[in-house]
Amino acid sequence: MKIATLFKNLRPFVIPYRPLIIGTLTLTMIGSLTAQINAWVLRYTVDEITSLTQQPDPFALGLRILLTISAILLGKEILNAFIVFGQKYYGEKLRILVSKDLAQHIIEKILTYRMAFFTSQNNESGKLQTRIDRGIESLTRLVQNFFIDILPLFTNAIVALFFMFQANLYVGLVGLLIIPIYFWVTKRQATKLSGWRRNLRNYRESKSQGIISIINSITVIKSFNRENIEATKQLELQDALTNNQMQTRKMSFLFDGLKSFIEQIGVVLIIIITAYLVLDRQMSIGNIMFHILLFNNVSAPIRQLHRIYDDMNDAMIYSEGYFDIIHATDETEHSGTIRSGVIRGKFEIKNVDFSYPNGTHALHNINMVIEPNKITALVGLSGAGKSTVINLLDRFYQPTHGEILLDGKPLNDFDTQFL
Repeated sequence: MKIATLFKNLRPFVIPYRPLIIGTLTLTMIGSLTAQINAWVLRYTVDEITSLTQQPDPFALGLRILLTISAILLGKEILNAFIVFGQKYYGEKLRILVSKDLAQHIIEKILTYRMAFFTSQNNESGKLQTRIDRGIESLTRLVQNFFIDILPLFTNAIVALFFMFQANLYVGLVGLLIIPIYFWVTKRQATKLSGWRRNLRNYRESKSQGIISIINSITVIKSFNRENIEATKQLELQDALTNNQMQTRKMSFLFDGLKSFIEQIGVVLIIIITAYLVLDRQMSIGNIMFHILLFNNVSAPIRQLHRIYDDMNDAMIYSEGYFDIIHATDETEHSGTIRSGVIRGKFEIKNVDFSYPNGTHALHNINMVIEPNKITALVGLSGAGKSTVINLLDRFYQPTHGEILLDGKPLNDFDTQFL
């Protein structure tokens, strides 16, 4: 799933909470401006203190400066505390509300699906539960991180980059050029890891299903002395899962080291350029720290990109399973239009074949008539198809071939709830 598709699918669950989004965006903009105050204050302080050291009594003259910058920084921290609280509170509230809506929506959706959906091999209870739980967890974490981490970090970076360009074109260009290189490396990392992460999802689903199968079949397992066989099957799955996790972490560590190296190159270039400009008397000493702090604000989201991409990749991979369930419209239970009238109760089963979604051929060319007001018994060995016939009469499943009539009318023409 692509990022654009992910956000398109997620949008209907987020849009109802516009006031929370607007409040978060407002706080983010204010916070991005206050985040630059330290750089401005430090530049002012260094330049002023440097000039005061040339005076006969620098301490007396500098006391007023120290009190002023202390008041500014203290005020900024107090304001920032309220901003951070608001961002986290709104982000967490949005996560909880979206999580509730995602969970309720998929429950209401699967309740409308036909029985065949739940007996498909890909939709075994353990796999289905893991797919739903992981999907909701990754999607809500993405929503929360977007408003708490991603949005504030990148807003801070854009504002800091603007001030860097405003102060000096060359320093701004260094900050700007580092970003696409870092993005490219991070994208390569995401591409390399996507296959491993998709396999990881499948292993986790199989692990969850395997445990449920053991618990549900424990009587059969013990009756036929299959404990060692089942344990070996689970060990093979655990080994595959462990190997996948180790390969994923190894690849992540290699790319993280490369990205850290790129970031440090940016810092070195900033120091060299600003030091040269100071020596050339084109800027004051305070501008060295000013640009380093601004570049730190630009590189802060860069340092978080690997984690952001991890969350984004998890959301894209695990949301595939979630939205596949949501969009399985072909699995919606068919309902006819007949929902009134007197039903006598005569069933006619004509040339019916039926195979379950897992491929088990349960019925072959079945013909029978069930008369109303009479007792009809279905007798046969276990697995002969007695329950399957009843499931077809209840219309839990559709015949693969043939037809079933109720009072001479196709069973599919009856409204499901009425039937």
